[in-house]
Amino acid sequence: MESELYEKLVKQKAWLWWSTPDRESLSLASVVEGVLSFGSMEDVQVLFHLVGRRQVKEIFFRQITGGRCNYRPQTVHFFRKVFEHDA
Repeated sequence: MESELYEKLVKQKAWLWWSTPDRESLSLASVVEGVLSFGSMEDVQVLFHLVGRRQVKEIFFRQITGGRCNYRPQTVHFFRKVFEHDA
């Protein structure tokens, strides 16, 4: 994980990954899932700024179309609508 992403988001919002003792080794997909599932809209905006909206969108759609989805149905519906407006 990039140090900027860790410093500006993961370290500041450690409670999003409360069950993970080594937050510095989180994958980008885990960070995306944590922020989209439990973060505020401000956290989502920081994620978009640091990672890029397109990359977050790609990770999200990969996660929801895989064999196992950890998102609540309401979260999937909301972010489908958010990403629907991307060109």
